[in-house]
Amino acid sequence: MRKAYISIAALLLCGSMLMAQTPANRTAKTTAADVLAQMPAAQQAEYNKLISDLSSTGEEGVLMLVNMINAPGKGSNANVDYALSGLTHYVMAKGEESARLTTANAYLKALEMVNERETKAFIIRQLQILGQDECVDALASCLNDESLSGPAARALAAIGSEKSGQALVAALKSRSGSPKTQKDVIRAIADAQVKEAEPVLKALLGASDPNMQKAVLYALSRAGSRESLDALADAAANAGYTMEKTGANEAYITLIKRVIEQGNYTDALKAAKKLQKDAAKAGQEQTREAALQAMISAELAIGQQKEQAKGKDADKTGASKIVVAAMKDPSKNYRNAALDYASCFADKDLYIELVKMLPKAKPELKVDILNWIGREAKKPAKHDIIRDLEIRFDLPARQVLLEQLRDADFNVKQAATWTLVKIGDKAYIPSLAELLKNDDKQIVLLGQDALAAFPGDIDGAVAKAVSSAANAGKIAGLELLAMRKATANINTVLEQIQSGSPEVKAAAYVALKDVVGERDITNMCGMLETADALAVPPMQRAVISALSSLSPAGQVETVTRRMLQAGDKGYLYYFVLASTGEQSALDLIIEGCEKGNGAVKDAAVGALLIWKDLRAAEYLYEIAKSGDSQIRTAALNRFVELVSSPERTGENRLLSLRKAMEIAQTDAQKIAILRQVEKTGTFLGLLYAGEFLDQKPVQQAAANAVMNIALGNKEYMGTNVRALLNKVMEVLDNPDAGYQKEAIKKHLAEMPQGEGFVSLFNGKDLTGWKGLVENPIARAKMKPAQLAKAQEKADENMRRDWKVEDGLLVFEGSGYDNLCTEKQYGDFEMYVDWMLDPAGPEADAGIYLRGTPQVQIWDTSRVNVGAQVGSGGLYNNQVNESKPSKVADNKLGEWNSFYIKMVGDRVTVVLNGEKVVDDVILENYWDRKLPIFPVEQIELQAHGSKVYYRNIYVKELERKEPFKLSAEEEKEGFKILFDGTNMHEWTGNTVDYTLEDGTISMIPSKSYGGNLYTKNEYGNFIYRFEFQLTPGANNGVGIRTPMEGDAAYVGMEIQILDCEHPIYKDITPLQHHGSVYGIIPAKADHHSAFKPVGEWNYEEIVADGDNIRVTVNGVVILDGNIREATKNGTPDHKEHPGLFNKKGHIGFLGHGSPVKFRNIRIKELK
Repeated sequence: MRKAYISIAALLLCGSMLMAQTPANRTAKTTAADVLAQMPAAQQAEYNKLISDLSSTGEEGVLMLVNMINAPGKGSNANVDYALSGLTHYVMAKGEESARLTTANAYLKALEMVNERETKAFIIRQLQILGQDECVDALASCLNDESLSGPAARALAAIGSEKSGQALVAALKSRSGSPKTQKDVIRAIADAQVKEAEPVLKALLGASDPNMQKAVLYALSRAGSRESLDALADAAANAGYTMEKTGANEAYITLIKRVIEQGNYTDALKAAKKLQKDAAKAGQEQTREAALQAMISAELAIGQQKEQAKGKDADKTGASKIVVAAMKDPSKNYRNAALDYASCFADKDLYIELVKMLPKAKPELKVDILNWIGREAKKPAKHDIIRDLEIRFDLPARQVLLEQLRDADFNVKQAATWTLVKIGDKAYIPSLAELLKNDDKQIVLLGQDALAAFPGDIDGAVAKAVSSAANAGKIAGLELLAMRKATANINTVLEQIQSGSPEVKAAAYVALKDVVGERDITNMCGMLETADALAVPPMQRAVISALSSLSPAGQVETVTRRMLQAGDKGYLYYFVLASTGEQSALDLIIEGCEKGNGAVKDAAVGALLIWKDLRAAEYLYEIAKSGDSQIRTAALNRFVELVSSPERTGENRLLSLRKAMEIAQTDAQKIAILRQVEKTGTFLGLLYAGEFLDQKPVQQAAANAVMNIALGNKEYMGTNVRALLNKVMEVLDNPDAGYQKEAIKKHLAEMPQGEGFVSLFNGKDLTGWKGLVENPIARAKMKPAQLAKAQEKADENMRRDWKVEDGLLVFEGSGYDNLCTEKQYGDFEMYVDWMLDPAGPEADAGIYLRGTPQVQIWDTSRVNVGAQVGSGGLYNNQVNESKPSKVADNKLGEWNSFYIKMVGDRVTVVLNGEKVVDDVILENYWDRKLPIFPVEQIELQAHGSKVYYRNIYVKELERKEPFKLSAEEEKEGFKILFDGTNMHEWTGNTVDYTLEDGTISMIPSKSYGGNLYTKNEYGNFIYRFEFQLTPGANNGVGIRTPMEGDAAYVGMEIQILDCEHPIYKDITPLQHHGSVYGIIPAKADHHSAFKPVGEWNYEEIVADGDNIRVTVNGVVILDGNIREATKNGTPDHKEHPGLFNKKGHIGFLGHGSPVKFRNIRIKELK
């Protein structure tokens, strides 16, 4: 069953490959197992293909899957349920009747075959979807079974045929079964609306069991007729027309509506009127409203019936009269219910009748009618009718509505206003604009809101109103003109600037930016240059707005020209320049900061402070570092704000915040910076904040940063983290300190033990470091005395070229002698900050991992050497990727931060928070025929140019000892292909097959695709390895295979499979673990050789000519001859062109399952 399982992750990228990998001519059992192994599919196309395959298996496939359903508590049925449910819906598609019938018959057979109630219920649920009359008898036989009556009854209701209805009625008449089964049947009758059940249901009314009574009443409301009206009326009356547990009242209302649908309008109208009257007496408002709706529905039906015979439109008079009459009711809810019900049929005549009521109506009724008219006007089909409505030939409805605008009651005025807005007739605009002239500010604001929402052109009317309105109206009008971008009315705004009161003038200045255009640039600039101090900011915004139609470059050109013309007022334009975002504008602003004095400099600095992106940060930093004391604080605050943008990585934010802290002058600034350090969430940020725990003024901010970073990142652990958290508990001082300390104690208790990250640089001297002697291979060949002497010389060079300055590790020599750790490292994680000196020459450096070059560091401007690709790549790789995936370097002369992880021969590099190398093999530069050294020193590269390092931390990762051959295997001539430390002997898919905990681990989630192969080819051999399966896992060992094509056919495949898993229970012997796939089956008792899934198994494969032997855990599970096995043709009837290859590669053949391998070795045979 080699191709039996493909994961969701593989499906995402390998849809077409999936179909290619599925062998043709599979048996029904094999197909069903394959489908099950690949469920659930992630893509619709693949899902459809799988379900189509399953459908092709007919009854056999369905019965096989049903037989695999586990009893409750015996295992998950998710995949089986998913597959069968998919099949059920698939066969219901148009044109699939034959498949539907086949599947239905299979389910019926399965229903007889299985004993588990839950399984039977699952099958019945499938029949509910696809069943027809062929299923009725089987379903009816389940109606007296309490555990199955519910799904069976629902399935019969879903079938909805005459035969299924008869079966339900017969079951109800028989009175057999329990109350529970009877209620299930009654509910199904209701759902299917089986009208033949009405007499039987009526006979069941009055049951003592409230739940039974409720079921009967509900069924009658769904399946009854006018014959049941009296009975349900009595039941509703007994319930007091309330919503109680039997649902009698709801059932009666539903039945009245059903009777209308059945065409018995008069009976229904009579019942509805009586219900409305009785409910009113009982004080039941909701029931009265429901009866009102039924009355309207009945009158509409009667009107339609009456006029239909005459070939005329329906007569709505009766329904309209009910609505008009309802307007006289004292209940607002009742009136509005009537209006809501009227919406479905309202016509011109009803609108006229209701508008006619307005002049003499009370305010409450006016509001109801006006609001309803407004809602109706919003409907496209009714808008024009209402807009053009006439009460009489000489009285348009518009006049009546406008009169309501003058009503003394504010609620009426408000309702009328919004109704006029919804109608949207431009003739209403002057009247709405008049509201701005009112002395009542509430009415002014109503007018402003209404005009803002009005769909027409209000600008002229608003401008006219502004001239004569009081101050509140003027301000509201100016705000409207601004909101509407009323550039044609700029003069109205300018007039108010000239003549308005101070508050109006201020509003006009604010509005100005929204009513100017390109034509106003000159005027706006002139006004800016002559504005008083209070008017400067809004005039600057007005200039910005006037310039907005120009390109950014055009804006800068225009402003620059104007600055020259403005003379000593030119500084007013720095703020405008800042809005353009152009580099040339920033350069002018910086020039003003550097060369200006007084107001000029202040304006330039002010513009720099509002610059929106990081380009201003560098100069803000310079101002904060050395500028006038008055502006240092503002500059530093803005710098911190810019560099703390969440769009930047936490690592880059931390690097910039450290710069800010270096020049922070006040405790408030330091606290603000520490709060941003906390938000970086980085490990180095945690350690950096910890440096301030002894500084009393900023201690609490530092403590919060350490605590919150640590508690939010459980992977941050180790001696230094524990020490810092213990220190935090000592210094915490706030109302929540008690809770915080408890949280820290809990975190520490749960923190894994271990040293964690250890500092390699103490910031004081070169303790722990040594000079470079040759390379690992050359050093290994040196005699101890020779090595000691060479080391002595190297250390002398180290002390000459490497210095500690201000807590930084600096290479300032001109040579190429790396700085090396005294300790050697295997697998590790590492942090290191670095900075190249811009003076160079040819700034270049790197990090050697296990003595091997290198994680590259260089000046990205050096395109002549290819440095434009960025730092972080594995520069000396030739086979595996050498370049970083992106450029993540900071500007030359700025700090950068590396996180490096090395496991085995795999390296991951994160530069400034951006992953640039992802699990890439580092090649052995010193001898490419050899794998990377398992243990060696870390080196900081010297490359003839000045470079700085700091924050150097290493965490050693636990690693298993490399696998070694036994003395016996070594003597026999075995060779190690994988010892747990590197994959040097392998090629192909080194992405999905990765190094993990000393194993080759197949991780299909990476979705790279392809198999893993030995670099060398082998003919006859003994191949030994250990494997660990996951549930349902599927893999294989390809032997004597080329690297292209399906190894099972272009070579041979020895199956690796969790063949005890239920999804493989019906596969053929040719597909079991250990079989030569499709050629020689594994022994029948091979299952006994395996350890439980999740444990490690030992396997040996011997390929000697045509003889193949497979041994698992010391038990031979296959011993055969491929030529003998195929003398009468291949057993699987497939072409195997590579079966008799003399030699080829050995491969692990991934089929989308997580599997692990370790301790792999081989001995070649002659």
